[in-house]
Amino acid sequence: MSKRVSDNLRIKRKYLVWLKDAKGLSEASIDKAAAAVSSYQAFLAGKDFRAFHSEQARSFKRRLSSKQNQRTGAKLSQGSINGTLREVKAFFKWLADQPGYKSKITRSDADFLSPDLKSERARRSSCWKPHPSPQQVRKLVHEMSQETVLQRRDRALIAFLFLTGSREGAAISLRIGHVDLANACVQFDGRTVDTKFGKSFTTAFYPIGGEIEQIVRDWIGELKSVHLFSESDPLFPKTKVGVGISKRFEALGILREPWASPSSAAKIFKQAFKDAGLSPFSPHRVRDTLAKLAKDHCRSPEDYKAWSQNMGHDDVLTTFRSYGSVATGRQMELLEKFRKRGPIQDPDNDFDVIE
Repeated sequence: MSKRVSDNLRIKRKYLVWLKDAKGLSEASIDKAAAAVSSYQAFLAGKDFRAFHSEQARSFKRRLSSKQNQRTGAKLSQGSINGTLREVKAFFKWLADQPGYKSKITRSDADFLSPDLKSERARRSSCWKPHPSPQQVRKLVHEMSQETVLQRRDRALIAFLFLTGSREGAAISLRIGHVDLANACVQFDGRTVDTKFGKSFTTAFYPIGGEIEQIVRDWIGELKSVHLFSESDPLFPKTKVGVGISKRFEALGILREPWASPSSAAKIFKQAFKDAGLSPFSPHRVRDTLAKLAKDHCRSPEDYKAWSQNMGHDDVLTTFRSYGSVATGRQMELLEKFRKRGPIQDPDNDFDVIE
């Protein structure tokens, strides 16, 4: 191994340690940064990081624009390109302060790695995203099969996501004891549950429908009474795979283990909508559905604050910016209504304001 390659690996490792211990980033965030810096290393083809300059940065941006996705063969999306650029730029900004690199790398050159402003604005925009309506959700869970334990688990998983607004990564790391059926809430303990940024918060069940709540209650009852699960066992256990009657490997039931990653849960979610003849929505759209449901229940600033806090948001504006976008058609309807109605005569009538 050449000294240049060795130096690159050493300083890269130092940067990743800094992200973990000084910045407190999660493993997923660190992996993302490592992958971005590795892509730049591949572009360098053995050159030292100290050789960085503005023209090299511009050349790297052009290379990313022409690069193909290894899995699909299509060009990288603008979101992927911008994400890589942001990570590499942060690395060189840090590198410009390190001994042995200060005299070689300038922060102004690192700015050449900035993503395109137009695409960044598009990424940060809160355009309306297609998501299932509460009515579609109720229809879906009502029609899902429940003959086998795996079908009941999958049905309960989807019901739980809409009942609590949980991200699939957090849901699969929950234990039965985290769910408080007596008070109709869930304790998302960031120390043991895979919540975003390790945050701890309590979420009460959303008013998505009595049937959806009952599905979750029945599932927990089955886990305890039929499968003899305890409070410390996973709420959504992993599939047990073994040799079946056909002498082939097949799903045989459930294990007392959680899923290793949320990918299986996301696949189940999308397939359920597809089987019901609906769009294969992503689990990320659950919170859009709940934000839409808020308008049917919230009438005061305190109502909206409680609804937002129930999602684990400290700031109610986070909910509105990320999940509260209004569909274009609805936007047109509301503005037409405002034109016909004129100014509100009684500002204390908040029912009219929120409608």
